[in-house]
Amino acid sequence: MIRVLIADDHQLLIDGIKTTLEDVEWIKVVKGVLNGNDVLKFLKRKRVDVILMDINMPELDGLECTKIVAREYPEIKILAISQYDERRFIRQMIKNGASGYLLKDSGKNELVEAIKTAVDGRQYFSDRLSDKILGKSEPINKRNPLFIKLTDREQEILSLLCMEYSSQEISEKLLISFHTVETHRANLMAKSGAKNSIGLVKWALENELV
Repeated sequence: MIRVLIADDHQLLIDGIKTTLEDVEWIKVVKGVLNGNDVLKFLKRKRVDVILMDINMPELDGLECTKIVAREYPEIKILAISQYDERRFIRQMIKNGASGYLLKDSGKNELVEAIKTAVDGRQYFSDRLSDKILGKSEPINKRNPLFIKLTDREQEILSLLCMEYSSQEISEKLLISFHTVETHRANLMAKSGAKNSIGLVKWALENELV
């Protein structure tokens, strides 16, 4: 029996997935939770085989929760299930440890196949996502609520940092104080979660911000 945990901030979707899977003899939905923190609390008490993980949840989103679960419970398979089909989210979830990525309008057969594929140790992606996974060009939707918002000045400074400008050189180029540059740099580090300049540049490239 494959034990499945559903993590989504919409109870209606949780109930829908439960109903969809209830007649699959080898799958048991053990719980539905509304955010990443509840996922971690549940895993301290009980273990599951697969987590169906929404990426946009309050308190602790699915991107960060996936990273934590993959590190602390590597035996658990995680399948992203989301309304967002942007390449950056697919790549980030896989980087963080997910075994696949499904869209929320996927049908029962696809959901069951994804769970079976993940349990077998393989990755699963909806056919509609193949172009995005292969890296074909697509516009980035910056209105997406998961897209980190940068000010025009932050974007300008980030671009220069990625071109290996120092804070002093940026100060001189943009005609602003060194302190102002450092403040923007600190804000960028906080928004990205990077620990140093190398991490910041890597984050910018991964998220196609430069």
